[in-house]
Amino acid sequence: MDTLTPLDAGLIPAERQRLLLQRIEQDGRIASVQAALDFAVSEDTIRRDLKDLADAGLIERVHGGALRKLRSSHRFDRRLNSNESQKKQLAAYALRFLQPGMVVLLDQSTSNLMLARQLPVDTGLTVITSSPDIAVAALDRGIGKLVMIGGVIDPQSRSASGAGALEQVAYLKPDLCFLGACAVDPIEGVTVVDHDDARLKRAMAAAARSTIALVTGDKLDTRAPYQVTPFADLDHMVTEAGGSNTILQRYNDSGVEIHLV
Repeated sequence: MDTLTPLDAGLIPAERQRLLLQRIEQDGRIASVQAALDFAVSEDTIRRDLKDLADAGLIERVHGGALRKLRSSHRFDRRLNSNESQKKQLAAYALRFLQPGMVVLLDQSTSNLMLARQLPVDTGLTVITSSPDIAVAALDRGIGKLVMIGGVIDPQSRSASGAGALEQVAYLKPDLCFLGACAVDPIEGVTVVDHDDARLKRAMAAAARSTIALVTGDKLDTRAPYQVTPFADLDHMVTEAGGSNTILQRYNDSGVEIHLV
């Protein structure tokens, strides 16, 4: 990243915004107060710069600053081939959380689909899911105990949703919930792009004894419109080791156990 000097106070807006965007992409977020000090300009100037960047669709504005732009799609088929190798690695690591005889809830998520394809057989696992894709993958893997959460299937997420699905989740008591996430931030929490999806995920997390999220690096320090849970309510997050130290330190300070793969 470019090193800021007192001369940066004389930058034209376009150049200052380029540097702001570069910092947000590298560190995941930026605080308006600190940026104003670094660039030797007023907070109002920084706020205008961030508004311009947000209006251009390059960042997400939040109270006191900005986050990286969420690039995740709600469409399951579009997400399926995105970061596939990273998702497989996260899923392979997540196998260590599984113990014989556990009841495991797999939320709709392409990372969780990778996990379903690697589930250990002959260990007496019971798999619960709202995703037909994950259900088929678990059956193909040889899982003998499968519970399908029913309801109206959303063609975008390819998962059950609505009142019927919520009612079924209310009676579940799984050992583990692998929670899908569109965006994750230590302040904004786990967020998603769909209102009904957020409600179902919230119920899933509340039902489980332990909640784990498999999160590729591009989802860190981003925000979607609907919160599922505060970040601190997760028990574990499995993510990529190659992220910025500045980003990862904020998650280490949250109290959630962070696993780097």
